[in-house]
Amino acid sequence: MNSNSLSLALLLGLTVPCVSAATETDPSNTFQHEANLTFGTHTDGFDDGLWNLDYRYYFNPVDADKGPYALSGFLAQESNIGAQYAQIAVVTDIVAYQVDGTYVFDSNWFIGAQYNRVYLDNDYFDVVSSVDDIVEYEAHIGYFFNEASEISFSYQTSSTSDTQSFSSPEFSFNSSSDSDYQLYSIAMHSFIPLASSSGLDLLASWSYINQDYETSNTFNLYDDFTSTSKTNSNTVKFSADWYINRSWSIGANYVWSQYDTDSEYMTEDTLNQYSFDDTSNEYAITTAYWWQISQHFAAKFSVAKQFGLDGDGLPDGLLIGISANARF
Repeated sequence: MNSNSLSLALLLGLTVPCVSAATETDPSNTFQHEANLTFGTHTDGFDDGLWNLDYRYYFNPVDADKGPYALSGFLAQESNIGAQYAQIAVVTDIVAYQVDGTYVFDSNWFIGAQYNRVYLDNDYFDVVSSVDDIVEYEAHIGYFFNEASEISFSYQTSSTSDTQSFSSPEFSFNSSSDSDYQLYSIAMHSFIPLASSSGLDLLASWSYINQDYETSNTFNLYDDFTSTSKTNSNTVKFSADWYINRSWSIGANYVWSQYDTDSEYMTEDTLNQYSFDDTSNEYAITTAYWWQISQHFAAKFSVAKQFGLDGDGLPDGLLIGISANARF
């Protein structure tokens, strides 16, 4: 987990409502369809933002009056399917698609799967690439241990191959690469109602990533070379949001990350080996407000301030999320 990942995760967290995989509800204020149109950015550069469009269908009606508005999907504990489209302009234009589904059993166990595809704009780079997208698959299983709490385990994998080339009258360059990625995680999510306010929303997670990368390069002006790297990382996240009422929340996030990488650089005559590791501690304070305009339409406004970022060019202003919501 690096600082760019935290910023993107916070933007998504600010702008995408929480959903999860029942009880009888009042049909006068229920919904089965939910859609959101969102823009997320930061004050250091409004052009470097994220547009997000998502839709979710719940197999049974969701009670919109149960708990905070933003947590209706999580508190419903209903089977659901969803789709998401996001366009990100950070370094270059990135377009991401996601399709997911969760099925809840009568025993309170649930299973689910997710498919992600990310398209990269290779016109930004001065190379010709045969692969410009990344595909990820995820599966998860979990259990609701009360009406407002769950524990879940997930596995995600991705494998990509890429070739790049560049040529001119003076020189030529060819490169091929392979990457394998696996992520394992466990998460606990719980909402605790309070007598004097709406309640406290708590989330804790741990994830482990294993990634292998290999590239082979030929360059007519230099020796051919091959490089390999193996990275292992651990990330622990904690977040707490206090809902003063059903609409307004204030909260804090903490992310601890640790990684180590072993690399080799090989030519016909040489072998160089490198190893490095690092840890980071990053924090954020957040506030969000859900404006329920009518029974079916709402707007959400969110702000976050990050601390502990390590790197040049990273945003140090405020992260902002603005979302339009429809429920039917």
